[in-house]
Amino acid sequence: MAEWQRRFWSTTASGYVGVVTRLLLGLVLFRTMFQQFTHAQFGFWALLWSLFGYGILLDFGFGFTAQRTVAEKSATGDIVGLSRLLATILWTFIGMAVLLLVVFLTIREPFLIRMGVAASERKEFGSAYAVFFIGLAITFPVGLFPEVLRGLQRIDLANWVGTLTTLLNFAFLYWGLTAHWDMAVLMGISVTTSILPNLIAAILAIRLLPGISLSPRLFEWRAVRAQMGFSITAYLITFSNILLSKSDQLVISLTLGVAWVAVYQAGFKMGEMLGIFSSQLQQVLSPAAAALHARGDESGLRHLLLRSSRLTFLLVTPCYLLSAVYLEPLIGLLTGLPSVPASTWWIGQALLLSIFSSQLTSGCSKPVLMMCGEERRLLAMAVAEALANVLFSVILAYQMGVLGVAVGTMIPTILVGWLWVIPLALKKLELPLKSYIVYHMEGTLRPLAAFAVILAALVVWFPAGAHCNVLQLGWRGLLCMTPLLVLGRNVIRDMSRA
Repeated sequence: MAEWQRRFWSTTASGYVGVVTRLLLGLVLFRTMFQQFTHAQFGFWALLWSLFGYGILLDFGFGFTAQRTVAEKSATGDIVGLSRLLATILWTFIGMAVLLLVVFLTIREPFLIRMGVAASERKEFGSAYAVFFIGLAITFPVGLFPEVLRGLQRIDLANWVGTLTTLLNFAFLYWGLTAHWDMAVLMGISVTTSILPNLIAAILAIRLLPGISLSPRLFEWRAVRAQMGFSITAYLITFSNILLSKSDQLVISLTLGVAWVAVYQAGFKMGEMLGIFSSQLQQVLSPAAAALHARGDESGLRHLLLRSSRLTFLLVTPCYLLSAVYLEPLIGLLTGLPSVPASTWWIGQALLLSIFSSQLTSGCSKPVLMMCGEERRLLAMAVAEALANVLFSVILAYQMGVLGVAVGTMIPTILVGWLWVIPLALKKLELPLKSYIVYHMEGTLRPLAAFAVILAALVVWFPAGAHCNVLQLGWRGLLCMTPLLVLGRNVIRDMSRA
């Protein structure tokens, strides 16, 4: 049995536990912060942590490179080469972190003035600013180690550590907020619990790689230069994806006005949730594909793609259909809107279909292709999709309003996925289209048919109102999903079967 199969369910379960924990505790913390902070404090806090989200762009693709290289070299036993690469990346990141810290501390006062922080609050905000960027400088280099765990196909460890620190973060922040602690202290708690999982990941990674060394004496730029092409390509793909995910809001603001962004976001939320759910099924793919590719195991790569994509088809399809059928009450639950406008409902439907199509075509194929030397073609796809997204969205925004932006996102996603990604994956792994389709139908037709019959019966005889609560939607979903999981148990078991 392959390593990825042994770890699949532990990785997936730990991912779902982590996501649910972050979502539930995040909602409570958001509400508490909104109530306890002043508007200025809340805005400043949100601004700083939005900068943290863009920190992924500072690694220039080396994090993804580390993940691939760890998977490849641990599979082939090249610990010396791996030590050189990881030591070079780590000490490069440390140097960049020190430089960035000096820059941000130097511009602290001009930044506070430019952000309109009142003179009476400048000391408190300045202290929080300093704590945040000191924490960011520490987090940046040690952020390498969760990628090492991913490369070792121990993503479950990274997920459990992340969940533990999420609980610690919530407990101390909630205590501090209700006790009205100073914002710098709260920021210290927040950045410490962000650093902690990376430090624990470092300890675990070093223990799992006996003989590894991260000494600065091993710094050798040639070790990184050999991976530079992959790193830059991975970086550009990440950059394109960030632009793709953020471009809709900008297009709406420029063409229709910023007030329409709220209408769009309300419909966008369910698609985002479907994407988060689906991605947990695909965490093992990148490192598993890298290890199999390094060993030249073409049969293993085919099994990896086929089994993972069939499971995605079996589990994501009913989630999409439930979301589409009960979209109105779901949007109401997520946003608190007393009534869901028709435009928001249609936006939600378009974006749900876009995410669903993307998961079927790209969710499993792209991670495998990325680790099999097809990163340049994936970059071309990412750039083409991003440009087409902006072009279609601008044109359709003037024709259809805010719904046009959602449709402008949906069209290129579907076209690129079905006409470019899937054909490339089939060609790369030498899979006939007929065999690919037949494999996906085996074991999934009966459970999906049973699911569809029960869902149709519920829609006809027990229609859900626009203001259904969680329990009313929950029993409907459970009734539909139970026979699907029972009838599809062989497909589910197949993921961990030799």
